[in-house]
Amino acid sequence: MLRVTEKGGLAEGVIQARWAKARDREGWLSLIGKIAVLVVVVWALFSFVFCLFRVRGNDMYPAMQDGDLVLAWRLQGTYNQDDVVVYKAGGKERIGRVVAKEGDAVDLTDDGQVTVNGTPEDKAIYQTEAGKATKFPYMVPKGKVFILGDFRTQATDSRKLGAIPNDDVEGVTIGLLRRREF
Repeated sequence: MLRVTEKGGLAEGVIQARWAKARDREGWLSLIGKIAVLVVVVWALFSFVFCLFRVRGNDMYPAMQDGDLVLAWRLQGTYNQDDVVVYKAGGKERIGRVVAKEGDAVDLTDDGQVTVNGTPEDKAIYQTEAGKATKFPYMVPKGKVFILGDFRTQATDSRKLGAIPNDDVEGVTIGLLRRREF
């Protein structure tokens, strides 16, 4: 049996030690709670607002190369000509440049020049070849976009896949991180 006869005795020390232990436990629980909230916020941001995509292949060479990381904005409602987008097609996530929107007429000339509504498109470094799956001139249907890769001789894009539905576009690229040689 403990007796306390003066202030600051043994009983008060035991009580202070227990309070300190309880505060430490509360501190750890608070830290774990904050980490859990942070994880949920980051998950929500990258599920609904942003998209992180690893470039596979050289469809967008030289602008983007195999292994680069792309940050895309998912909340874009409409897509404009020359937007570089991440999209799903053929069971894969791909990346390409929007060349035409719904209602636009896309044509490939005999010399490999892409024209949109009769205006030449001059973004490509490499000559464009018509794919066999799409007949040109091609009118982009409502709710879809026509996407081409920059490395036209090797890209798998709307020439082979057809126009891409807007719902299959994951987002517009807003950032690029070069990952080669890491």
